[in-house]
Amino acid sequence: MAAAAAVAAHFFPIPPSPPFLLTRIRNPTRRPPFPANVSQTERGVEFETGDSFFRSESAVGRDLGVLSAALHRQSLCSGSGLRVIDAMCGCGIRALRYLAQAGADFVWANDASEDCRPLILSNLSRHPRVSPGGDRCWVVSHLDANRVLAENYLRREFFDFVDVDSFGSDSSFMGMAVATVRKGGLLYITSTDGHSSGGHRPHW
Repeated sequence: MAAAAAVAAHFFPIPPSPPFLLTRIRNPTRRPPFPANVSQTERGVEFETGDSFFRSESAVGRDLGVLSAALHRQSLCSGSGLRVIDAMCGCGIRALRYLAQAGADFVWANDASEDCRPLILSNLSRHPRVSPGGDRCWVVSHLDANRVLAENYLRREFFDFVDVDSFGSDSSFMGMAVATVRKGGLLYITSTDGHSSGGHRPHW
């Protein structure tokens, strides 16, 4: 048996896997394409990526989210503020842009990884945490996306704009996302792994 294996290895050598394939197998979790603590500027908003997952190519998706939230804010009743929940915020750039560019009055930034907390707090601290009227402008939590949505729903805390940017299929978050959005609000669903929503991948 050993001799047969040696012969097979001689005539049919297995090429070493490229480094990126080895990394994917050993560590299937999300990895940032930038080194730690890299400063970025997106549409005039400065932030840091730290060790969190961040794709600069997703800027267009963030642009559309900010534009949608800003337009929706204009349609809200007078005196009613725009409440946004970013259920999977990563480094916090979406949440920061909703505050800085969409005029959100309150943003709940959530990411399951508590390791990202110092980074998210640092990025969001570029915007005042409390409004001149004494209301909170933003909060940060570290729960599973479905859990944070469910807990807000159970408290009857609804949001005008619910943002879910999933890594992989977004189907498992749809139910709670729909339940958490306020009547007449907007649900903004994107997928960092862009082919997942279509249910297919191109061949490598």
